Amino acid sequence: MERCLEQEEQIHWGTSLFSLDVKEDLHVRHYKWRLLLLITLLTGLLMWTYSFISLFFVEDPTLAQIGFTCSILHALSPLVYRWTRSMPVAAYNMVISGMVFQFSFSFFTGGFFSPTLIWFAVLPLIVGLLTKRFHAVVWTFLSVGAYMLMFLFQNKGLVPESSISELGRTLAQFMIGLGLIGLVGGFTVFFLELAYFYHHKPKDP
Repeated sequence: MERCLEQEEQIHWGTSLFSLDVKEDLHVRHYKWRLLLLITLLTGLLMWTYSFISLFFVEDPTLAQIGFTCSILHALSPLVYRWTRSMPVAAYNMVISGMVFQFSFSFFTGGFFSPTLIWFAVLPLIVGLLTKRFHAVVWTFLSVGAYMLMFLFQNKGLVPESSISELGRTLAQFMIGLGLIGLVGGFTVFFLELAYFYHHKPKDP
């Protein structure tokens, strides 16, 4: 018993702050492929809904054009993975499309004070789940940078007056609340499933 406690203490103090990267074998790649499909579906629903809000409730037609273009590119993420066999490329295609649209939607609907900017917080999580820790760190800095850029635009008076109607603003607020609840709930289920997956993952011979 005492020996086990000593071993656990050695493991505890000998472990670095971050664990090692998970080996990308066939099982992990297949699991991430299914996760890519799920995230594309969930976030795609948000992207397309925001696009239609832009079309019907925002005066400037530029936002709707950006929205539908980004939504189409976002929806192609699974095909991008099939074409390139690279999960980072597919993940970057997804989050870049999302960031461009989120930034644009905020720019036309309140700038730095638009609640849509909160979606930047989800981007590092999506990239991290699909790829590795390095990409999650990169996108953490990119998201912070985009957030600060919007603040600079606002501070310099470069952000136009909000062109979204009151109904559109209400719908967008509903999408933020319901979308975050749905994504957080979905990611929670994913983490629980991930723990089960790695616990029962076949061991190397």
